[in-house]
Amino acid sequence: MRETFNEIPILDISAINEPPESKDLKKLADDLYFIYSKIGFAYIINHSIAEETFYGIFEQSKLFHTLPENEKIKIKQNEFFRGYMPLGGSAFKISTLGETKTPNQSSAFILAHEAKVDSSDYLLGINLAGPNQWPSSSLLPLFKETLLNYRQTLIDLAKKLVRLFALSLGQDYYGFDSYFENPTTFLRLQYYPQQSDVLKENSYGIAPHTDYGFLTLLVQDSIGGLQVLKQGGGWIDVSPLPNGIILNTGDMLKYISGNKIISTPHRVINVSKCDRYSVPFFLEPDMHALISPINKGRDAIDKQAFEYAEYLMARIKGNYDINAADKNDRPYLSALFKGVY
Repeated sequence: MRETFNEIPILDISAINEPPESKDLKKLADDLYFIYSKIGFAYIINHSIAEETFYGIFEQSKLFHTLPENEKIKIKQNEFFRGYMPLGGSAFKISTLGETKTPNQSSAFILAHEAKVDSSDYLLGINLAGPNQWPSSSLLPLFKETLLNYRQTLIDLAKKLVRLFALSLGQDYYGFDSYFENPTTFLRLQYYPQQSDVLKENSYGIAPHTDYGFLTLLVQDSIGGLQVLKQGGGWIDVSPLPNGIILNTGDMLKYISGNKIISTPHRVINVSKCDRYSVPFFLEPDMHALISPINKGRDAIDKQAFEYAEYLMARIKGNYDINAADKNDRPYLSALFKGVY
């Protein structure tokens, strides 16, 4: 039975840069395993990212979202999942929690990984391999540089966390590195307008869901609105923690770990009477990484093994109307969406 909780814990990761044989790192890995096998969410602190870095990304997010709609719509989200997603641009039709018919009451700017222009995926226009889109530099001169620098900072931290998760699962410290040689990443500048006190049924800033990928690193402003589902039922508020990063684990790490790590449902409801901003960063495997649970052998080629692109494209196409192209259709992956793993 899972343990219940009334708030998410705070995890000090100052030992993350210690060598693999370090006792402090092993203790951190043990603490990580306890939290993410039972709760799935925590604040991480002492992560070595300067507070000014967060100020910068929130400043650019607010500048973008206050642009006139006719400017933002010039870079409306393309078939490669990059660009501006207008208010109500997504609904979780395919989810581990069932179908949600009401669109999410939020908008976003989405920056994805840089696809190699000489790759077969890019040349064929498949598997989200396409160009990012940017607002006019005359309107937002620091936007692109700030986002690219922030993304690299988060990639560097996330890759250290990947190794920590490998260690926590009894794997070689570098055992998951091959999944992330060319990681799939999404950085979202998320905006939630205020919602009324009396919400329509099933109306959310973001509806209850679990994240698709390996791990998520989220920073939020001071408004609040994020809620996490307790294992025993009921939602708890995740109050902002200055300079703390919210780390949660996703469906893919749950699958790879053989269900040892959980993927916890969460949602956003903004009844603050203020605009809310958050910046989630998603780290996911290389599109062509071969995925199978560790207890079946990482390189096993059997009916349960699949390329990450097959899984991700099915999730993306089910929830976003972007005409994305992929080359495969393997219906058995639908079992992943229902938590049957």
